[in-house]
Formats: sequence, C-alpha cells, structure tokens
Amino acid sequence: MRLKKKWKRPSVSSSGSTDPEATSPPSEEELYNLALRALTFRPHSSRELEDKLLRCCGDSTRISHVIERLKTASYLDDRKYVELFIQSRRDRKALGRFRISRELRAKGLDPSLVQKVLDEIYPAEQERAPLRLALEKKLQTLSAPMDAKKLARLYNHLLRLGFSVDAVRLELDRRFDTDREYEEQD
Repeated sequence: MRLKKKWKRPSVSSSGSTDPEATSPPSEEELYNLALRALTFRPHSSRELEDKLLRCCGDSTRISHVIERLKTASYLDDRKYVELFIQSRRDRKALGRFRISRELRAKGLDPSLVQKVLDEIYPAEQERAPLRLALEKKLQTLSAPMDAKKLARLYNHLLRLGFSVDAVRLELDRRFDTDREYEEQD
C-alpha cells in the first residue's frame, strides 16, 4: 500500500525539540481513506487490513473504529472475502480444499467461517474437476512412459495442491488403470 504522506516516529533535532509535522499520526479519517484506497485495489480480510493500518499507525483503538466503520458500510466483509478467495483458487489455480483452507487460516480468518463457506461453495464432490485440470497441467511437463517414480511424484504434487488422498488415488487409478499403492517420495 502506497502512502502519499509518510508518518514517521518523532524525530529529535539537535536542539532537543521534536518536529511537529513528523510526529502527527494519521487521523481516523485519514486511516479510513487509506483503508478505502486499499480496498479499491483488491479485497482484504479484516485482519489483513488491520495489519496494514497498524504499520501506518500504532493506535489500535483508532484502527478498530475504522474497521468497524468499514464493516458497517459493508465495505469489509470476511465472508465475502472467503467466498471470492475460494472461487479464485478453485477456478484459476486448481487448488484443493485443504490447501485453500490452510491459506485462509494463515491469513487469520476464523476457521469455523472458512470451513462453513468451503462446505457451501466447494463441497468435496466438486473437487474432481480442478483435480483433473491440475493433473492434465502437470502431465504436460512429464515425459512419456509413466514409471512408478514419476507416478509417485505426480501423486505428491497433487497432494501439495491440497487435494484429498482418496480423490487423488481414485483419479490416478482411473487415469492409469492401476491399483498400486502410492508411496510418498520426492
């Protein structure tokens, strides 16, 4: 986030006085405008926006007022953020449910909210299409005869993308007509 005006810690001159221009932290209205500007570029979770504003101003009470004001005006909604995030990761990056859930929890979102929205928008039954897309994409990078080592690497790659073990095994068995046990190896 780019700031037009940088807020700095008080600087002390050689005479011992502080510069009043450098010491004035942003007002609540300036923080609100800064938050709105950040939200125009991309959606943010409440936690992300709070962290950004904390970097500009250390006053957490003012920041909490700004966050509440944004929520009241419906500019900031964690549920909408989770929905957009899930749709983006599922459709554009072909990621599995576990990886999406882990990324959202890492962003500081409530795990129960994440799980609830994930179950509504991206049920486990819908994981096959993104799994097939990820499988096709990875197969383009592998050379032709598929031996056990390449199959294990492919299996591990799909697990790292967040797909469930059962879904990966079923898809690989369907694709390669095999009932082997996939050993995790790198």
